[in-house]
Amino acid sequence: MTFSIKRRRIGRRGAAAMVAAISAIGLLAACTAKPVKPAGPSYLAAFPNFAPDITAQFPGDVDVSLKSRLEKEQKFAEVQREFDLYSWQLFLALNWPTDNEGKAAPKLTDTAFGAPHWTLWPASSAIFQADGATPAACQAKAGARNLVLHRDLGKPVSRGLKAFSAQATANADSRQTRFLGVISAVGELNAANLGEIDQAFSGPLIDQNGEFVYYEILIDPTEVAYLCANKLYNINGQVAFNSAGGKVAMPFGTPDKDWSGSTELKFAWRILKEGKDDFSRFYTMPAVVIDQGPDGAQVERKVTVGMVGMHIGHKSSTSPQWIWSTFEQVDNLEADAVAHPKLRPSFTDTNCPICAVNQLPEKVSGVYPRIPTQAWRAIPIPADKQRLNAEAQAVLAKLGSVWQYYQLIDTQWPTDPGAAPSPWDGGLPDAITNKPGGRPTPAFLTNITMETYFQKGNQPACKGEETPNSFTCPTGAVEPPVWNSTLNNLGNPVTPGVNTQTFITESCTGCHSSAGIWTSYDPSSGTGNQSGQLTADFSWLLSQKASYAGGGTAPVAPLTGALRAPAR
Repeated sequence: MTFSIKRRRIGRRGAAAMVAAISAIGLLAACTAKPVKPAGPSYLAAFPNFAPDITAQFPGDVDVSLKSRLEKEQKFAEVQREFDLYSWQLFLALNWPTDNEGKAAPKLTDTAFGAPHWTLWPASSAIFQADGATPAACQAKAGARNLVLHRDLGKPVSRGLKAFSAQATANADSRQTRFLGVISAVGELNAANLGEIDQAFSGPLIDQNGEFVYYEILIDPTEVAYLCANKLYNINGQVAFNSAGGKVAMPFGTPDKDWSGSTELKFAWRILKEGKDDFSRFYTMPAVVIDQGPDGAQVERKVTVGMVGMHIGHKSSTSPQWIWSTFEQVDNLEADAVAHPKLRPSFTDTNCPICAVNQLPEKVSGVYPRIPTQAWRAIPIPADKQRLNAEAQAVLAKLGSVWQYYQLIDTQWPTDPGAAPSPWDGGLPDAITNKPGGRPTPAFLTNITMETYFQKGNQPACKGEETPNSFTCPTGAVEPPVWNSTLNNLGNPVTPGVNTQTFITESCTGCHSSAGIWTSYDPSSGTGNQSGQLTADFSWLLSQKASYAGGGTAPVAPLTGALRAPAR
């Protein structure tokens, strides 16, 4: 009995100590055990922060369960952060070194392993060919479309340009060398038609070295397969598609399938010069460009280009209006003169405080004097993006990756994908902010290298609305009312209208919602009709890049409505 009582006494006295000991053992085990992989994608492992263990995964969509939970909890800023982390993940996956079989390198910095993944995708000029011919990708087996290891350089990269010389293309590795000819992010501006085009927004961007910026668009295999299956790669096919009652509906990505969903990429490349530029701060590639000579003639040049802008458009199940992610090189508009005394911004002269900003260059006898553009960002990079960029750049700097010198400007996505577009004359703010439907956020998104001349600031509301083709913005001596509050319009009892003064820059979804396809065409005149808003599934490529197969006059693609930007 004594023994029994002692046991009970020991049990009572030792209970707390035993619990403490067990807890200590558990804590020790937790500290020494291998971390458990999170249930969601690895890029969200440190959410809402940037995860330090980066991967080459390209998820087809954001994590739906996390998005739904955050929306139910009304944590909308964190929903935006999820999309921003998704943007960074796509950016890294697309730029991850990949071999010719599509296998990703073990590390982001293994550049000898292969060129970035996107170099396996065809350029838009290979699909929408200048002569309207059926692209080679459409005649290849489905699996072969995923690996574009060669490029037909016997054809021009833009209508009117000459093809690259045999000397420039001999033994060329199209994955390792850029072949560039388009010098405007809007439409098909090139050295062959600089003297002919006076269309608004179609001017080149000229850097501080007096060089044109060059642009190219690439299309992922998923979208290429869709374009091929429906013969949408030329005007002929689009007219037939429309006549048969077809409606453009690109494939969408899902979170459970990597590399799913249609994706379009746009790149802005700047020519770098020894002694003037720090090559180590750019992702660089050798390039052959077709430039405009002093006499206006086409000139072929071999140069080194640095990426200064990258725009990602991706269609997914959560975002039928697409997810729009845009990145820039960090020195585009500013540089730290103390930390880097010899560094200067690529697109602004800090010594000219009175230089007019975002002005289209002027031609003299059809030739552009190489006067640099003074670029200006109408909407500063949001503070939460700056913080996220700092986290990502710190991780990439530790790895020694050149991508530490790039930054996310913002991510635009639909907050209410099922919302219909608001009527153009239905009042503000929806007539502008919900022009494409889906109620996108943020309202505007631009890349300084691609939408330089769209960043105008205060304008009449009609400049940003989906106005009819025949509509002209009102003019008159009476100053229009000013939209300066979401609560009122200076006490004006009527619904603010198309002449109300508003702030407008550009919206990716708003701009791309205006894209259509060719519905009729006269090859003798190069003119025809195009369908209206929301008929090309947010892709300008179909109407602006397509040519007519069978000869005739080059197509004159009309700009439909107000403030439209083709082929962004």
